[in-house]
This record gives sequence, C-alpha cells and structure tokens, in this order.
Amino acid sequence: MSMEFIKMISYLHDERFNAHLAKLAQNRTPCGIFFDFELIPADAAQKVQVLQNLPLNVTCAIVLADVQAAALQPLVNVPVITLEDFPRFGEENFPVKPQKVFMSEFALFAPYFERHGIEVLAPSYIESQSTVFAFMMRNLPALYSVYEMLGDDESKKVFCAAIKGRLSGKLRDYRYATEPQYFLEGFLPNAGDIAVDGGAYDGATAVAFAGRGAKVYAFEMDANNFQNCQRRIAEHADLNITLENLGLSDRSSVEHYDALGTGSRKNSDGAFTAQFVDLDSYVAQKNLPRVDYIKLDIEGAELDMLHGAAQTIKRFKPKMAVSAYHKPEDLWTLPLYIKSLRPDYEFEFRHYKIDGTDYTLNDAARAIMKYFDCSWLISTPWEMVLYCR
Repeated sequence: MSMEFIKMISYLHDERFNAHLAKLAQNRTPCGIFFDFELIPADAAQKVQVLQNLPLNVTCAIVLADVQAAALQPLVNVPVITLEDFPRFGEENFPVKPQKVFMSEFALFAPYFERHGIEVLAPSYIESQSTVFAFMMRNLPALYSVYEMLGDDESKKVFCAAIKGRLSGKLRDYRYATEPQYFLEGFLPNAGDIAVDGGAYDGATAVAFAGRGAKVYAFEMDANNFQNCQRRIAEHADLNITLENLGLSDRSSVEHYDALGTGSRKNSDGAFTAQFVDLDSYVAQKNLPRVDYIKLDIEGAELDMLHGAAQTIKRFKPKMAVSAYHKPEDLWTLPLYIKSLRPDYEFEFRHYKIDGTDYTLNDAARAIMKYFDCSWLISTPWEMVLYCR
C-alpha cells in the first residue's frame, strides 16, 4: 500500500473530526462560532449550545456587525463580538481569543481567521461524522483502488486531501487546484466535438465549451435556471448550443425536484417536477453520431445518469468531468463504475475553490469581504471533479 495513503489513514486516527473535538474539550481549548451575513440564523442559539454540550470551551460568538451582536447577545450565554473587535483580544474584561472557530462550510471569511492564526472548522460535521467516518473506513479497499487508478501524483495528493478534509472538518486539509473548474488540460472538448453539459445551471460552461468549437447539448431541469441559460445563450447566438429543459437520469420519466438555485436537485418530496431522460435514449432519439465529452454536475444524481449513459460511454469513450462530492461514496462509486464500463479509461482528480461572484453575493456583501481582505475564491469541501479520458 502507498506510504502516502497509509499516512493519510494514520492522520485520521488522531485528527478525525470527533477525535479532534474530544481533544479540544479535554484541553479546554478556547473556541468560537461565527455567523456571517444572515442577521441571526433561527438556530443560532442551538448551534452555540451544541458546541457547549460536547463540552467545548466556547469563549465567544462572532458576527460581522453591531446590529447582529445586539440581536444575538440575548440568545446566548457567551460574549458576542464583531470581526473588528479582534484587535481587542487580551484586553481586560474581553473574551479569550479562540484558537478554533466553527463556521458554515461556505466559509467566506476563513482567510480572515486564518490570518489571525485561528483554525476554521465546520459545525455541520458534528452530527454526521461518526457515521461517515465508519462508512468510509469500511470502504477503504474501494478508496485505495481509486487512489491506485489515478494517473498522476497531483491527483493522488488531492484525493488523499479530500478524504482527510471530509473526515477532519478542517478546510486547511484540502488541496485546491489553480485552473478553472472543469478546465483541466487534456480533459476538454475540442473543435468539432459533440459535448454534453449535464447540469448547465446558468449556461456559462455550455458557452465556454461551445467557444472552443464544440457542438454542445446543455441539460438543465430547473425552470428558473433554464431561463437564465436561455438568456445567456441568446447572447451567444453564433455558438452551436442546443439547450434542453430536461434532467439527466437513468430513465425517461417525470420526477420531483427541489428548486435551490445552484443546488437544485432531484427529490421525491420536492415541490416541483421536471422531465428527465437517460442519455442513451437521447442519443438515439437525436441520432447523434457520437458523444466526445460529458460534463456532469447534477447534485447527487451523477451515478444515476452514468447508468443511463452506459451504452454511450461504452461505445464512444467520451472524455468526462464528473462532480464527485455530493455524497461521501461518490469518491469511489463513480470512478469504479466508469472503470467497469471502459477499463481503458485514465483518471485524474482535482478540487476547486468556489468563485463567490457566481453565487448570491450582492454589492454590499462584496464590499464587506473586500474590507476584511477576503477573496471571492472560497475554500469549501465541495467542487471535487473526477476527470476521465
């Protein structure tokens, strides 16, 4: 077994999230919790209480503005401070500076805390980590099989970092790529290619792929996202893009989904419905001569879609960029299934920061982030991509 993989397992023995929390509690390490742009989340007091029940030494709650501090202070039994209060740590009658800060996985202000020597952790891991850790450890043979399949050293380092970060809850454990997401050299559609963009969202990737000379079939199930795609693609009428208001799955059917903007996803209890199609049927219906490239980011339905594209993949062996982070098991189920279809595939693996300008940051939020010298490229546990060729 690779020494790098063994070191990763050894690290997790001591630094997996629950073990790390136990050490923090035992050592009475000063901890804080941070709330960013929401006025105050409805469950803010509960989140503080969860940390205290571990029992962690929560010395403060941290917010952006005085109005948030005024709203939160009556709800919690710890001092509430703002980011601008940080220079006051150490003053008489002021909270002890936290060594660890818990915040949302969408950690917009992580760079600010890291510059102050404070480690950032994700509180959402607390309830799930024992289960996820045991689940992933049971599947170590499958994880190692994928590790050995990866074709370059960087992929192997990123893959180990992905496992470490997911199980430690520490953003600093992840390893991020520098190129734009989906645009790893050697895994891109070329001029004359037929490309499938699964989960087109606002059409940006479809336009980028078509700009390289590909004929793009873009699929977006969510009605609002589809309208955004239409508007963007209309601005590029010179490009060869066919936009479909369809989801991709393992069969043709009408399914329910949750409308969550960038995170819209298939859900049997969802309030909205959309038409879904399997790619094999679509290729046959449209009489496509081949498929050269597939990009896939459909919020946890990737494996379903791959089942519905099995004949296309076997026949044409398209290059692919597949999101591999929506479920813990995506790290192994997706590459192993693809390998079972075409044993001659080569694989690489990358993890990307999120560009905050693509999300719901308004001008005021951007101004605040600029004031605190925080990049709009945001470190998260998300946006891992499996590349295949």
